[in-house]
Amino acid sequence: MNLLITSAASATAQLVAGALSGAHTLRLTDLPENASGNIVPNELNHDADTDELVADIDVIINIGYQGQTGSNTHLMDYHTRRMYNLLQAASDAGVPRYVNVSTLRVFEDHEENLVVTEKWRSDPSAEDIEILTAHMAEYVCKEFARDRLIKVANLRLGWPFIGDGSGNPEDTAAVSHGMIGASIQEALVSEELIQWQDIHIQSYVEHQRFITKTAERLLPGLAGRLSL
Repeated sequence: MNLLITSAASATAQLVAGALSGAHTLRLTDLPENASGNIVPNELNHDADTDELVADIDVIINIGYQGQTGSNTHLMDYHTRRMYNLLQAASDAGVPRYVNVSTLRVFEDHEENLVVTEKWRSDPSAEDIEILTAHMAEYVCKEFARDRLIKVANLRLGWPFIGDGSGNPEDTAAVSHGMIGASIQEALVSEELIQWQDIHIQSYVEHQRFITKTAERLLPGLAGRLSL
């Protein structure tokens, strides 16, 4: 597949690119102030540059959480206006699928003894701008999916990222690097996705905080790596 990965200078994008580079052709992009090397600089405005960016792309992988840094105004603008421009260009170009990499931290304020599934509505506090803008990015994606302009898999990743070894036993929502790469690979090809699909991804840990049954059902390559 030809894949476009946004916020490519970020640590999460680099992790994703490393997991997918052997099997796919990657086009990396980021804002001009972040771009270097093989990363294509793009402001994600509503213009010909963004149209060219998405040309011949099969799937866009958007880093919707901690892909950007800067002021509150910049982060809100990036995850709303610029995401709208990207999705509009993608839908105009006929890109069939968009994988939004979000975070389970949108439920961070919920008590840990609650059984949180994809059916829960996220309502994060406005005090953490990164979590709030991840929430806003999800809403922008959802509007395009509901209008049937593009199919969106919204992957909410656990935290912290723990490499592929054992993490801290107290990390009830941890996710391994290998699980992140495998879940995105599966989301690229799953034939079971509906037009908009929230999917919770975390590694199995003792006292696991989030239910991952949807991932097990829709991303069959993860079978045996998930629980609860």
